[in-house]
Amino acid sequence: MLIPNSNDNIYPSNQENIRAILDFYFHLPDGDIDFLFSQKELKINQIEFIARQVSTNMEFFKLKVPYGLTISNLMSYGIDALAKSDPSRHGSKNRQEIAKEFREIVSRNQN
Repeated sequence: MLIPNSNDNIYPSNQENIRAILDFYFHLPDGDIDFLFSQKELKINQIEFIARQVSTNMEFFKLKVPYGLTISNLMSYGIDALAKSDPSRHGSKNRQEIAKEFREIVSRNQN
């Protein structure tokens, strides 16, 4: 996993804070973002990290997912790539390849 440690979190994961992160990083349709509000696995610092990485690499997603640019879809890709131990185990083969490639991009940029 490439996300920050959950113990480094100082803010609560509530709908208001998650919404603030999404509004800061994205100017796209929401899609179905309820899963972000109800999930308990990720802390707010981890959600912010994923949102920042997705937003920073928006050109990658515009090329790879030109018809699926919603916050929910992009955050799902980000979670699959950065918060799951093996991004090649979630979704369709195409989705797995995009998540794996995104993970490699983020990993390269962190070094």
